[in-house]
Amino acid sequence: MSPTSLRLALLITAGLAAAPVSAAEDETADPGTQTPAEAIVLTTASAAAAAQDAPGDGGWTPLGTEPFGTELFSGWVPVPNGESGAPRQGWLGTADGFFTREVHLAYTYVDAPGDDLHQGLARFHLPLSRRLWAGLEVPFYQDRGGASDFGDVTLNTQLMLVETRNVSLNAGVGWRLPTGSASFGNEVFAAQPQLNLFTDVGGGFSFRGRVAYDFPDSGAPESFILNAAIGQTVTDHDRAPLGDLTWYVASTWREFQGGPSFVSVTPGVRTHLGGNLFLLAGIEIPLANTSSFFREGFTVQLVKGF
Repeated sequence: MSPTSLRLALLITAGLAAAPVSAAEDETADPGTQTPAEAIVLTTASAAAAAQDAPGDGGWTPLGTEPFGTELFSGWVPVPNGESGAPRQGWLGTADGFFTREVHLAYTYVDAPGDDLHQGLARFHLPLSRRLWAGLEVPFYQDRGGASDFGDVTLNTQLMLVETRNVSLNAGVGWRLPTGSASFGNEVFAAQPQLNLFTDVGGGFSFRGRVAYDFPDSGAPESFILNAAIGQTVTDHDRAPLGDLTWYVASTWREFQGGPSFVSVTPGVRTHLGGNLFLLAGIEIPLANTSSFFREGFTVQLVKGF
């Protein structure tokens, strides 16, 4: 596997997110230090997945009903499902416009040119208030061709701008920290300003997406990121192990400065297993330049809300 292909595969598995960044939650090929594989991970592994029980109103009110300063420090309240029943739960391959309080454990396998990649990723999401949220993504294990490494950690910070029953919109920055080694396409510092959206569009369908721009150091190319996803929740929350059963399709376009474009689709499913434990699975499929990135990436993720 070439250094560029490796970095792209690593990015795909580590996540956009991130985030939200995972998006997580999140969470491609680069002619410089960072590869598009790293960007792609944002879509598949960085997808954030909300796991709290479907709440009633629980004291929740739309943002803006209190002074901004009060909401900045008041305790977070889970938002009720949208008016058509669409829950605020994260999917693989896209971002969250809403806040979640949960932990994630994900495994990703990337079929790439040369040696394939295996990655283990952990996430922790914590709302600090109704307006503020932080998330941590830790790619604690990466393996390629028998060699293993610890990846670059990402800290995601977000500010909620709009929150009604059917719409959430937040803005934030994902901070990639150079905790891994360059041999795996890591050891890159990057800041990624982002705008994330969620909306219930009726019939149990929800639409979500992200607009972001990535500013890496180390001579890696900057990139513009556009992501969108749509899906439908078809069962009630309590019908475990098929509760909140949701199908969705996400798509990501990442345009590298002076490098190849990355475009992919990610079909996936999500279900409530019971006890506030969720299972997600998805496959990210690049639509172009697979020799520069990878052929497909498979992700399975467990999410526990608390």
